[in-house]
Amino acid sequence: MGQEKTFIVFRKAPGEDQPKYQRYTIPITPSMTILEALFYIQDHLDTTLAFRYACRGAICGSCGMTINKLPQLACNIQVLSLDKKIPQQVPDLVFGDVPNWDKENEILIEPLPNMEIIKDLVVDMAPFWQFYREVKPFFDKEWKDVAPETQQSPKEIKEIERLIYCILCAACVGACPVNAKNKEYLGPAALAKSYRFLADSRSTKEHREEIEKRIVLQDGVPACEKVFACNAVCPKGVKPGTAIALIRKRMEERDRTF
Repeated sequence: MGQEKTFIVFRKAPGEDQPKYQRYTIPITPSMTILEALFYIQDHLDTTLAFRYACRGAICGSCGMTINKLPQLACNIQVLSLDKKIPQQVPDLVFGDVPNWDKENEILIEPLPNMEIIKDLVVDMAPFWQFYREVKPFFDKEWKDVAPETQQSPKEIKEIERLIYCILCAACVGACPVNAKNKEYLGPAALAKSYRFLADSRSTKEHREEIEKRIVLQDGVPACEKVFACNAVCPKGVKPGTAIALIRKRMEERDRTF
């Protein structure tokens, strides 16, 4: 008989007040990911299990969830090489009472924190996308505009390159202690995306001013407590906390010029 692994999965149906945890033991193949394990559970053991996924290539961000108390991408983590260490910046993430969890031998799967649960591992991403839109993450130049919209130096590209890698998986929001207590906080993803356009040489002065006007409010940059849990969990190395620090530096330098 091949190798097996037991998963403890968070379950909560619409209308239920309290969640429950359900165990599933499944056969494991050498390269099986957490997402593939969930597919096996859904296909062979419990068709009612709900979770999100799309590309399976760690570039769409759809399958963000909490794996062994750490927000991660299910498609990007292999079952047999799962790292059980929790970065010290990440706070304790509690969803409910987990019955007799054997941390060494069982894998705990829960939804992303700091968001309303729709069903099982599916959370309501509407507030996340609302905050994302509020920072105006787009160019505002006219159609067929001339350079510098279409031209950048290698140095200018380097300034924003890391930020472009953000796949909006919301793992950073799930790990952020500020988002846990302040539902109006824009969050690390939206603020990192705002800096991407503040620092982009192709953005207009007017566009930067629009972004700055929104992110300097109390539920924007000032609300960040510099915990850097967002940096610790980002699967793409975007380092949202570092971007927020750069926004602060940018605002301080701007204020000194007046």
